[in-house]
Amino acid sequence: MSTIPSSTVPEPTYEDGEFVPTRDVPFSSELDEMIAEIRAGNAPNIGRFCGFCCAPLGRSDYCGVCDLTTERVPAVDKIDRELAQIYHAKRKREGLYVHLAAWTGILLATALSILLILVLPGWTKVFAIIFLVLGGYFAGVFFGNVLVQGFAYRAGLKMFARRWAEWRASAAEAVRTD
Repeated sequence: MSTIPSSTVPEPTYEDGEFVPTRDVPFSSELDEMIAEIRAGNAPNIGRFCGFCCAPLGRSDYCGVCDLTTERVPAVDKIDRELAQIYHAKRKREGLYVHLAAWTGILLATALSILLILVLPGWTKVFAIIFLVLGGYFAGVFFGNVLVQGFAYRAGLKMFARRWAEWRASAAEAVRTD
């Protein structure tokens, strides 16, 4: 896959803080879930997909993700392997950020618990142990799901946009050379 200059990478579009798919960044959450099911072996890679962005079409001739019809771009019956890898990479990027943040919260709670064990006298050290268990859980959830989740999603979309543009450029290059 060729790399393209960062100045030509499209930016994801957001309206009222929500991502809106466009032809430049046609991320489909429905396709994302379908690819996850296919990769897990729970579904076959067969269906009716948009010929441009591979979003599931069902019986419709119109793709609501990239705003194209099957008259303009014929439907395909399989999801392209490279595109599936792009969707998978987006999930991995999001997971990396969320997991790092959650582990940071757990480690901070653990450090605070150790400090409490060192400071608290006698039997009150039990509170430090309780804080270790409950505080670690809630800190992990707070850091991973509340603080970082939106950032991780936007970072994943940005990476998706870059990889999508590279994929489309290499597909266009392959068509020109044929």
